[in-house]
This record gives sequence, C-alpha cells and structure tokens, in this order.
Amino acid sequence: MNIQKYCLDKNFYFDDDTLYNFHCCLQTKPFTILYGPSGTGKSKIAELYADFICDKKGLELDKHLCFVPVRSNWTAPSDLMGFYDYLNGQFVPSDFYNFMLKAEGDQGNPYFLILDEMNLSVVEHYFSDFLACIESRRLIRQIGHDFEGWQNQVTTQTYTTLSQATILAFIDLIEKEELSLTDSFPLSILREHDIVMAWKDSNFGGQDTSWTPQFRTEFNQKDSAGNNSRLAGKFFENVSSGIYRFKQQKSYALNELSVDVVKRLLNIQVKIEQHPLEIYKNSNEVKSMPIPLNLYIIGTINMDESTHALSSKVLDRVNTIEMNNVSRDILTTQASQDGSLKVDHLNHDFSTIKAIPTINSAKKLNQNKPELIELIYSINDGLNPYRTNMGHRSIFEITHYVNQYIAECNDESLAEEALDLQFCQKLIPKLMGADERVELSILHTVSIITTGELNNPDHVLNADMTQYKYPKTLNKLQRMYKYYTQTGFVNFANV
Repeated sequence: MNIQKYCLDKNFYFDDDTLYNFHCCLQTKPFTILYGPSGTGKSKIAELYADFICDKKGLELDKHLCFVPVRSNWTAPSDLMGFYDYLNGQFVPSDFYNFMLKAEGDQGNPYFLILDEMNLSVVEHYFSDFLACIESRRLIRQIGHDFEGWQNQVTTQTYTTLSQATILAFIDLIEKEELSLTDSFPLSILREHDIVMAWKDSNFGGQDTSWTPQFRTEFNQKDSAGNNSRLAGKFFENVSSGIYRFKQQKSYALNELSVDVVKRLLNIQVKIEQHPLEIYKNSNEVKSMPIPLNLYIIGTINMDESTHALSSKVLDRVNTIEMNNVSRDILTTQASQDGSLKVDHLNHDFSTIKAIPTINSAKKLNQNKPELIELIYSINDGLNPYRTNMGHRSIFEITHYVNQYIAECNDESLAEEALDLQFCQKLIPKLMGADERVELSILHTVSIITTGELNNPDHVLNADMTQYKYPKTLNKLQRMYKYYTQTGFVNFANV
C-alpha cells in the first residue's frame, strides 16, 4: 500500500505530486514549512506522513511524533526547549526536549516534530538557535579510500571470509560510536563481536582451542615479499602487541570486498557534523546537544492578521509548500490515482539523513542536466541587480532536491518537474515587497523561463502559462504580478 492509499484509508486525500514533493523536501533538508488557509490539510499531511512511515517500519506513532502548538507569547528558545529554574537549581525540560533525547538515543529510527502555526510568534524569537545549528551541518570525510568503479569489481553479494566479518564488526562499532576511525583497539573487541562470533559458529565448527590463533592469522599472515596477504591485515595496521587501528592508506583491492562491506564503508565514508544546540546555561555550566540527524521538523503557517510574516532568514533555509488546492472536485475524485505513481517509489526505509546539499549537488546535476543549471544561474544572474537573487546555499539545496526527486523514481525525465516545484518553493518566496525591484524581478524570471517569449507586463498579465515549461512557477508569478499591479505590494503567501 502506498502513502496515498494509506491516507485514503484514514479518510484524507492528497494527490501524488503533493505527497511525493513533501517527502522529497524532507529528505533534501529535514525542515519543511507548509502554508495556506486554515483547514487545507497542512497539519494532517504531516501527521499522516509520520503515521505511514511509522507503520511501514513497525513503530508506534505516539513515540515518534511530537505535536507542538506554537503560542503567540513565545519570545525565547526556552519556550520550546524548557527553562532553567534558578530557584530550585534544576532544568525543567519541555515535552519536546524529552522527545529530542529519545531521538538521540534511537538513531536507527526517524522522529517527527510538527510545529503547528509556527508564525503565531516571530519564528526567530524561539527558533533561531535551531536554524543556526541546522545550517552549521557539514560533511567531514572520514575515509579517504577510493571506491570509484566498485560496482564493476565487486561480485560477492554478502561477506564470506573472516576478514570481511571482522571489517563489518569494526564498522558496526563505528556506527554505534563505540569506536572512532582514529582509535586504537585490542583485537579482542573485534574477535568477541556478535558478527565475528556468528561467522565462527557457521564456519569454524566451534573449535575454541585454535580460534584465537586463527583470528590473529587474518591480521598477521605475510606473503613471500613480506606484505600482508589477508584482507584484515591490509585493512588494519599493528600499533603494538595485540593493538591495532584502521589503516588510513588503502592497500586492498576492491574485489577483495563484498557488496555489503562496500556499502557499509560508503555509509561511514563521510560524517555529518554540526554545532551543538544550547539547551540552557547558568553560572556553572552550559548544557548543549547536537540536533539529532533523525529528527524531521515540519512547520505549518497561516497568513492572516493574527500571524507574523516569515523573514528572509527563515525562507532562505526551508522549503515552503503551498497547500491551497480547495475544489469541489474532491467530492467526486477522492479515490486512489491510477497508473504509475511517484509515491509507489517513495522510500520509507530511512532514519538519519545521509547527505546534505553541497556544491557536489550542483556538479552532479550539471553532469546529467546541464540545461537546468544554465536556467537556474541565468535567472539568478538577472536578479543580482535587484538584490533578490539566491545564494549558494539555496542553489545547492535546489539541485540536491532535483537529484533526490529523480533518484527515487529512477527517472531523469522528472527533472524539469522537480525544478518547477523548487522555483516555487525556494526562489519565489524571495520575490516580495512593495517597490519596483519586485516587479522587475518577476518580469525577468518569466522572460528567462519562457526564453524571451513573455517579455513585457502585458504578456505576463494575460498569457496562458500552461503552454510553457515550468507551469507551476509561471502561474504563481502571474498571480503575484497581478496582485502587485493592483495593490503595489506582494508576498508569496498572498496569492
């Protein structure tokens, strides 16, 4: 059952595009905002998505979902995290802080935070520390070994040798943070690991008397030239008697590995690091912790007289998904869509984020779809004079999203569709205000997307945008331009 059918069983309908877009946004960056009028399903799609993922992974929803209604009087991070009680000398945690602790201790499963009506208060007042920590995430290369072309060299699907079992045991300790890649360790910590003991039981017949010498042989046996002849000896190096460490210099051949070993090595090849989030401080200490990489944050906002507009600081750091499709058609079309759906390919088996947007995201898209990179930068270059242009971060996030969107469906023909969504969610929110720069920015963007066909105000006001590529973007820009010409001001959430 895909997520659309799952939602229908709960008496809610969301189309294929909306559900898949929402999923890809969270996988690109685990912070997404849904906006639109009250009652359009913003909170519900977030809840049902979490419910679906938990159902597929056999998890209890109430332990993996935290719903936090934001209050209009929130003015500090302590309103979200909890506060330090100076009178009693102790920290009073919020439900969300306790939820974060659970996520930190369960990295193998996802956790979902819903910040409902998050702009009832000024978002930066209580959430700026979160934004700063999320933006501080960076990739640290842990293994410098070259795995290029491994698919053509590695044929064994699962590990069969003792050396391979030993390497998997080592990786398991790294993933559990019981060892780091620079630590020295006694061989006993690997010899007694569950993975190695399982190999022993299956392959060694329980002969305990010769087990320890046999295990050491994997690390110490030499060939006639005096070089290590077994994989473990090529992968680890001796430090002192019985003490070894991971060898930074690659000396093994890729065909000595198995597919599962290579994939586990690739998973730890890079590590995501970040600045810690301050929880509280007093005269004696500062309590902080990193934001768990398996925490996915979903905000919902309304745009009315009771709320605050989102600042550029927030909009630049998030995907904003419009939820405004309210039609009587739902009375007759609330049924599962037929044919091949993108949500059929939605990968629900995830926990922590494995990658973050970097310049490599743009380079990868440039290799596969250079025309899309050309379009992105052509639009952005023309926005520079009006100071409505995107920064490197936004462009890298756009390209990372497009790569994610086409990868899960394994369909590069979806690239333009993905970029159309990203223009709506990353570029258009920057085009707001009450001066001529907004008008000129809209006109420029429409002209570039339509390759110069719509190049004046009359065209933008009256053209049928459905006949061009990137129809969602063009339709939104047209509505914004009409609103601007009528009122002299426009915000992406007004139209």
